[in-house]
Amino acid sequence: MLRALKLAKYLPSSGWEVEVLSVDDPVFHQRDEAALTEVNCPVHRVPAHRLPSAAKLLNLKKAPVDSTSSPSVNRQAPGWKEKLRVQLPRLGELPDIQLRWSKAAQRRALTLARQNRYSVVWTTSPPASSHLIGLALSRQLGLPWVADFRDSWTTGPFFNPLTPPHRWWNRRLERQVVESADAVVFATPTMAENYRRTYPTAADRFSVITNGYDETDFAELSVEQADPGTVTIGHAGTFYGPRKPDAFLTALEQVGREHPRAKLHFVEIGSSSQENETTLNRFAEEHPHLITRRGNLSHHQALATLNRCQILLLVIGRQLGSETILTGKLFEYLRLGKQILACCPPGDAADLLRELGVGVIADPDSYQEIAAALRKLLKAPDTLITTERIQRFERGMLARRWAQLFSRLQRKG
Repeated sequence: MLRALKLAKYLPSSGWEVEVLSVDDPVFHQRDEAALTEVNCPVHRVPAHRLPSAAKLLNLKKAPVDSTSSPSVNRQAPGWKEKLRVQLPRLGELPDIQLRWSKAAQRRALTLARQNRYSVVWTTSPPASSHLIGLALSRQLGLPWVADFRDSWTTGPFFNPLTPPHRWWNRRLERQVVESADAVVFATPTMAENYRRTYPTAADRFSVITNGYDETDFAELSVEQADPGTVTIGHAGTFYGPRKPDAFLTALEQVGREHPRAKLHFVEIGSSSQENETTLNRFAEEHPHLITRRGNLSHHQALATLNRCQILLLVIGRQLGSETILTGKLFEYLRLGKQILACCPPGDAADLLRELGVGVIADPDSYQEIAAALRKLLKAPDTLITTERIQRFERGMLARRWAQLFSRLQRKG
C-alpha cells in the first residue's frame, strides 16, 4: 500500500498531478482508511469481479485447523476434497485472482484516458493483472507506460502456478509487459538483475527504485519507552507462506528462560494466515508473559508501538526468490533507529543491513541461530543509525526520482 500511497502524496511537489485507479474489494479486510487523508487526488474504484465459487457450488467446506497440535508435528495431508476446494478457484487465475477486475478496470481506464490528457501511466504489481491495464492503454492510446514490480512475477517467491499451461501463460504475459513498457522499475537490485538476465533486450529500460520511509510519519511519534526492566521485541506485518514465526517463537521461549530478569516480551502487530494465527494463538495461551498480540493497527499506531520497542523483528522466509525481497518495513525499522533482529536468508535485505552496519542476521529456520542472535542483541549496546545515512530512502526523495523518470518519458512522447 505505502509504495503507491506515498508516491501519490509526493508527486505533486515535483509538478505532477495524480489520479488513481484502484479496486473496491470487501474481501480485503486489512484497510487503513486514515492513510487516505495523506493524499488529495481523485481515486476511481472499480468493483472486484470474481467467478462464482465452484467449491461452494459443490459444497466443499473448509477443513478445520487443529489448534492443539504442535507446529513441529507433521500435519495430516489434505484429502481430495480439501485439495479440490483450494485448487478449483485457481483455474481461472490467469494471471491471478484479479483478472476479471483488470478487464473491467481496463474499460474504465480507457474511458478516463479519453476524457483526460494523461501524460504517463504507472501500474504496479502484484497483482500482475494490473499491468494488463497499462498494456492496453499503451497499445490503444500510445500513452507512455511505466511498469513497477514490487515483487517478481514468474521468478518470485510467491509464484505458484496451478498447471504447466498456467506457468506458460504467465511467462507469456510477463514477456509482453516487460518488452512493451516504456520503463520497468524494480523494488530491489537483485530483482532487477534477475530480469536483466531473463529479458536482456529490454534491460536498457530497467531501473531500481526501492521502498523507503516517510519522514513526516516519524515527526510526532511518542518517545515514551516501555517498562525499563523489559526488553520488548516488535514485529509489524503478516506471517504467511514460508514467512513463519515458529523458529523465532522457539528461540524467544528459550532465551526467555535463560534471562528471567530481562523480562523479554514480544509485541506482534497484524494478522496472519490461518496456520500462523493458530501458532501465535497457541504460543500466547502457553506463554502469556512473553507475547502481546495487537492485531491490525493503523500505520501510525503501528509505528508508535514499534517506537516503544528496543528490538525490531524482520522475518523473510527461505524460498525460491527470497533473495529479491526488500520489504518496505525494513526502511521504517531503520528510521526508528532500533536494534534489528533479521531472520532472513542471503539477499538484498541482508546486504543492506551489512552495508549500513546494523542488525544481527540469523537463518530464519534455525531457532538456535535466532536464539544466538537474540543473546547478542541483549548484550550489545544500542547502535543507532543517523538519518543522513539512510536519507536516500526518504519517500520525498524517491518521488523525485519517479518524477524525473516520468518527465523523460513525457519528453520522448
